Amino acid sequence: MGKIGFIGYGAMGKMIIHGILESGVLEESEMIITTRTLNKLVDLQESYPGVEIAQDNKSVAKKSSKLFLFVNTGNVKEVLEEIMDHLSVKTNIIYIAAGLTMENVEKVFPGKISKVIPTLTSEVHEGVSLVAHNSQVTLEDAEFVEKIFKSMGEVKIVQEEEFTLGTNLTSSAPAFIAFLMMKFTESALKHDIFTREEAEEMVTETLYGTAKLLQKKDMAFEDVINQVATKGGITEEGLTVLDQGIAPLFDELFSTTLRKYDQLETRLNKEYKK
Repeated sequence: MGKIGFIGYGAMGKMIIHGILESGVLEESEMIITTRTLNKLVDLQESYPGVEIAQDNKSVAKKSSKLFLFVNTGNVKEVLEEIMDHLSVKTNIIYIAAGLTMENVEKVFPGKISKVIPTLTSEVHEGVSLVAHNSQVTLEDAEFVEKIFKSMGEVKIVQEEEFTLGTNLTSSAPAFIAFLMMKFTESALKHDIFTREEAEEMVTETLYGTAKLLQKKDMAFEDVINQVATKGGITEEGLTVLDQGIAPLFDELFSTTLRKYDQLETRLNKEYKK
């Protein structure tokens, strides 16, 4: 059996690689890694000397039975074309590029392909990674990929067409939630009672506690709302304001992001016809 290869060490790739190493789901000696700028891997090599650092993409491809591509969406085709002659027919390619369908990847590499949309919250071993496999991926291959991402959080198996909406609910959601909480906090600061540090700490702790209630106590969103908002109370008044403004806002958010996803997919379809 070959090594487990990794090409790319950007923000998401770095997070996943460190998550794998910290969890112990793979041994250092099983991993071979390269990236465009090799000096980015100096700290990794110092912390995990058993990891093999390769000089180029082809070297990783030659040695890998499973190969993770952590490169930008626009660079996946270029990298695959570069390493094609060095891949085994049994190699499982795992990539994380949003908007790039497995059908398009198969036009370059007609083999075993898995697509994963990870989430930033995997850094703290929480959240959901979305995973799909093409028809050539064996049960053993699929279980390997799922095991890797389960070491950093939850895994949800989806169909290709479910990635568009699912990405909003998982991978993009931390940014949406953080933005909403930031604006919520900024509005509170206009009343000059708490410092930004105090307000952000209260909101962060409350957000964390709310998430724990939902998960640990198996509560639904409506359960939390009903327990906090008493009839005719202050919270109920605030919820009325939110209901009037938030619902149309989220409708527009989903319309805009799904449209952007379609535009990206259309552009990539044209690129992969060449």
